[in-house]
Amino acid sequence: MKKLIRTNYLFDGENPPRKGYVTIEDKQITRVAFDWAYEELTDFEVIDYSEQFVMPGLHDNHVFFSGYLRMNAGIDLSHCHNVEEALVVLRSKIAQATDLTKPIYAHGFDLTVWPTPPTQAQLDALQYPGTIAAIDKNRSFAWLNQNAKKHYGFTEEQTSAEAAVRLIKELLADEDELAQGYQAFEELLLSRGVVSLKEIVFDEASYFEHCPQRKLATTFYVQAVAEAMNIECLMGYQKQDFPKNIRFGGAKIMVDGVVADETGETNAPYTSGQARPEIDYQAINAVVQQCNEQGIPCCLTTEGDLAGEKAAELLKYFGKRLPEGVYNSISDLEMITAKMSKWMAEGAIVAEIYPQILGLNPSYEDSYMLSVLPAEEQVHFFDYRMLADQGVCITSGTDLPLFITSLPESILFGILRKYPEKDQRWNPERGLDFLTLFQSYTKNAYRANGQKDGGVIKVGAAANLAIFDRNIWTEDVAELAKAEVLETYIAGEVVYRRDS
Repeated sequence: MKKLIRTNYLFDGENPPRKGYVTIEDKQITRVAFDWAYEELTDFEVIDYSEQFVMPGLHDNHVFFSGYLRMNAGIDLSHCHNVEEALVVLRSKIAQATDLTKPIYAHGFDLTVWPTPPTQAQLDALQYPGTIAAIDKNRSFAWLNQNAKKHYGFTEEQTSAEAAVRLIKELLADEDELAQGYQAFEELLLSRGVVSLKEIVFDEASYFEHCPQRKLATTFYVQAVAEAMNIECLMGYQKQDFPKNIRFGGAKIMVDGVVADETGETNAPYTSGQARPEIDYQAINAVVQQCNEQGIPCCLTTEGDLAGEKAAELLKYFGKRLPEGVYNSISDLEMITAKMSKWMAEGAIVAEIYPQILGLNPSYEDSYMLSVLPAEEQVHFFDYRMLADQGVCITSGTDLPLFITSLPESILFGILRKYPEKDQRWNPERGLDFLTLFQSYTKNAYRANGQKDGGVIKVGAAANLAIFDRNIWTEDVAELAKAEVLETYIAGEVVYRRDS
């Protein structure tokens, strides 16, 4: 059926929103006009989104489906108020089990409300011969029996995805967990207007071969975790035919750690006296050079400003070997300097920011930025304006499951720079403007992933749209807090509709 969508707030990916309409035929956009003079188009179904916000479908430029799967696999313990209630649930699961060697997964319990923390001994007392592994809702604690610790090789405090790589690979090989987890993951992202993403996978990408068919267009990058980066394997991915909506993107390389934990490499010393991390830049150089010489882009993850400057310098040098339309990138970018931004612009290096990250700090007084580094260095945190002023291509991601994609929340934290709990702002003059942020989720994000015609509403483009229930091009905090996606379109068809 031919459709005509009209709205007072049409963002086409190129310009600020205006009154206009869009026609859709055979999965594509066939007309875009910034008026409502469509009287001659009598054979179209008119869909009235007068007070809704219409824009291209979003692209989240940094997600970990494997991390989401781990956080949502198995038994949901979110309803349990203490250890005893959780053990009742686990005992019931064991009593119903037909295969006592099959792993038991669980998730969702909240240590902030449990009177006492759980212990390994409590799980061992269940005398289950297989592994039991549960992760709390805040990713701060892994509840494991002895079998799980031995099998997976991590402990209660080692909650990063990298530490749990054996567990994650096991989950990805479990077709039942994979099917259920991916369906929920996809439905969640579609409910946020996301139709495309950049996904990070660990070591190799075999799970795509038995993953359910995807609605989300996926560009995947490989991060070496349990073994060294295999360049020949990446070259094979360049030629391999993957299932529909899946394509190989490049290599993901960790550089430094986390500034909040004082493991990021910073120009200034930490106020605590913590030593800088030791980073093997020679090894990183070698991987980037090998990849770029084969036309494979690299995404380097940095948080500290010194690590970011070094990453920009080497990507600028080796990136000259990349073919046209293929870009190296730097993700996380917690601290941003003029030198780093200049080199990124000169080297056509894409910036991947997490605009929702300010929300990790409840208020100005509680901001970790104030405690880890000297006062004169704090201005470098989330200085997105520096990147924009230098002309760097900026894209946005979430590091999901760290955050769940939310464009309204990105406006609150990335543009308005408002803290969650108080009417305070973090250097608002160094935030993004509306057009740059919106393009970071649309036009720029698609371009950075080799899709130059994606993320825009224009004639001939695929009819991939996100419809928000109100105008979100606004500084009205109350309106942004209430804003939700009403519908999401892929190829002209509604793939998500909010329940009324």
